Amino acid sequence: MNPYLAVAVLVCTVGLMFVLPLIPALVELRRKSDALPLSVVQQNAGEIRYFSDSFRAYMNGLEPIMQGCVVAGTTATGALPDGEEYVVLGRVDEPLVLALQQRDTTHLVMGSDVDLILPAEARFSKDIYAGGQFIGGIKNNFRAILGEKNVHLGASSRVLRWVHAVGEFTADAGCGLDGRISSDSLIRLQNDCNFRRLNAPRIEIGSVAANPGASLPQLHSLANSGRPPRFLHDGDFEVQAGQVIVGDILIRGKLHIHSGARICGSVKSVEDAVIAAGVAVEGSLISAQKMRIGPHCAIHGPVIAERELAIARGSRCGTLEHPTTVSAPKIEIEEGVAVFGTLWARDYGQVVATQ
Repeated sequence: MNPYLAVAVLVCTVGLMFVLPLIPALVELRRKSDALPLSVVQQNAGEIRYFSDSFRAYMNGLEPIMQGCVVAGTTATGALPDGEEYVVLGRVDEPLVLALQQRDTTHLVMGSDVDLILPAEARFSKDIYAGGQFIGGIKNNFRAILGEKNVHLGASSRVLRWVHAVGEFTADAGCGLDGRISSDSLIRLQNDCNFRRLNAPRIEIGSVAANPGASLPQLHSLANSGRPPRFLHDGDFEVQAGQVIVGDILIRGKLHIHSGARICGSVKSVEDAVIAAGVAVEGSLISAQKMRIGPHCAIHGPVIAERELAIARGSRCGTLEHPTTVSAPKIEIEEGVAVFGTLWARDYGQVVATQ
């Protein structure tokens, strides 16, 4: 073979190998046939109330049966269109529920338009709809609960998937909240509860004063003062007790804010952050490592730690008018803390006794 022809064939072959993978991209660049945004599967859209809204719509077909059972004071069973079996309770008392347990009905979808009062140590492997008040016994195990009024879990109970309460949600001591917990009003957790993701206008840990912001330091808003200055520091940094800093601060090291200091802006530290008692931060508070917030602090913006977060008694994150997000892989939170908005422990959250 002519050596020049062989070289030409080799060059063309190699060039074709490089060009072929680019052909789909070049065609798409010209025709733009895939320019629409990707569709999002709603189960993964992040809306904490998605499951409860879907379950409410799912149970709408049983509403006439539930109302009829309430009027007659009877119990009804049957199958939903998708084949799931259900039990509808028109009256609820402990003897009735115990009888239902003996008949092994706790593996059925349960619905009721009257108050539900459940016995101790019961396990419910299907979702529960409560049109009235929901009161669980101690050491209950639930898959999911939708309560159109208040939901109260007895001590040492466990939720595997989710709970939504239109009214207040309360969990007694030692409850395990493995799924998503939401309320349109208030979430209150007692000592030794563990949690993952909570969302409500107000979240109370243990006993919280009626107005948790009354004794906390108040800040003057910078909304009308233009863009605040930015302070950058390499290495460790301390904000002295009682000091007021106007502007955002970024610390490329460890941060220690001493008692009574006020930050009229946002704070971020690349390493650990220690916030002493009575500190107020108007903006966000972020640590790329561990963070500890002392007692009676007021943080108005998001609170995020990339590794661990501890919040001491009497502190407040966000306000009712301006809800926020508190997030870390691991969170320890003492009784007496109030969070307005979302409290999200991505791996594990625990309510601990006040030290």
